[in-house]
Parts: sequence; structure tokens; C-alpha cells
Amino acid sequence: MIFNNLIRIAKPYCYALYSLFFVSGFATATDSEFPNHITIATQHWPPYQQEVNGIQTGFSIHALRCVMAKMKQRYKVVFVPWGRAQNGVKTGQYDAFFAASQNEWRDEFAVLSNTFIEQKWKFYLHKDSTLSTDIDSLKTSAVFGTRIHSNTDHWLQKNEFQKIRQFVSIEQLVKLQSNKRIDAIMENALLFEEEVLKAGYTMSDFKVIENMDYNLGVYFSKSLLKKYPQFLSTFNKSTSACVYAHD
Repeated sequence: MIFNNLIRIAKPYCYALYSLFFVSGFATATDSEFPNHITIATQHWPPYQQEVNGIQTGFSIHALRCVMAKMKQRYKVVFVPWGRAQNGVKTGQYDAFFAASQNEWRDEFAVLSNTFIEQKWKFYLHKDSTLSTDIDSLKTSAVFGTRIHSNTDHWLQKNEFQKIRQFVSIEQLVKLQSNKRIDAIMENALLFEEEVLKAGYTMSDFKVIENMDYNLGVYFSKSLLKKYPQFLSTFNKSTSACVYAHD
């Protein structure tokens, strides 16, 4: 009798404890589908991304912010040199880097998201250049300046352009070409045009040859995606409402 009474008294508490454990376990499983916080590395690359007095702005910054808000994902963007941003993801220091276009080396240690940030690549020659504007001819005749660690540099080398000189910044490239120290540049159009205006030149100082569209996304580390296999598909679905396209 006493034992039966104890069972009747204890039963509601047992159900309550069972419910608590079930709900708690369910919440933990749901939370574990996504990281609590991720760190994304980037470079100073206006007008796509820049940080001035602690304020982060730019087309890529706003597009990323839009996606993360839709996912309700906590994240932090850190500005470092571009080579360090990429190698930092390779070594596990960072979870991702952006804004980036696809290449084979990056694919070894990271996975590119949907590309949702527009990028156009163009060739630039000095307006007084006597070189042929035929791209196959430029492969052997033109001395190209490129940004080290950039995908434009990687593309030129992959496509067997024979005379490539690497430099640190777009500022150097524009100055060198304006002074006819290099023959050609193949660059992101927005990046090049921004620097030309900043340096006090105009686009009429250059010959422009169309190359290709090669849009940008976020490269997430394979180790992050292995731990959170649902993350990338959810991120990709969220990009459709956050596309940046230059008018």
C-alpha cells in the first residue's frame, strides 16, 4: 500500500523529469546543427569590404550581413592580409574567408558557397599602348602586374600568361601602369576603377578589354562543414535574397 502510494506520488515528477530531459536533448541536437559563432577572415578591398575606425562597410560586408541575419548566425569578420586570411582557414585559425572566387588550391581545404556577389574581370592597358588587344597575343607580349595571393594572379598563371610580376596592392599596380612600368593588368573591374579615381586618373587613361564574369562567395573550411553538415546548404538557400549586383 505504502509502495503504491509512493509510485502514485512520484509518477508526475517522473513524467516531468522525462519531459525535461527530452526537451533538453532535442534543443541540444537542434543547436548542434550550427556553430555558436564563426570567424570569417577578409582583406581590405574597397569597395567590397573595408574597415575604418572600427566600422566595417562595403558591398560584400552588407551582402554577408544579410545572409547571416536570415540564418540568425553569430559571426565576426576580421581584417588581415589576404594570404593570411586564406592560410588561416587552411590551418584552422579561421572558419572561412571572403569575398572569394573559385580556384583549385582553395578547393583543397575549403568549400565555396553559392556566389552571390558580382565580380567582372577585365584587362587594362595604358591608353598609349601599342600592344595588340588580342588576348592570345597578350599572353606572350605583355608584362602583367598582379596582386600576390589573388585569384587574378592564379588565373593568369593557370592560363599560361608568360610575363607576370607580383605586387602587394592595387595601388601599386595602377601607379606602375600609369607610369608605363608594366604593360597590362587583369583585375576586378570595380576594384580597378575605384583605385583609378582615388589616384586622380580617369578611365579614359586606359584601354579596357572584357574578360569574364567570376562572381564571389564565402569559402568555408572543410573541418567546419564536416562538424556542421547542414550549415552550407542553409547558407546557400539564404543567399538568394542577398545578392549584390553592380548596376
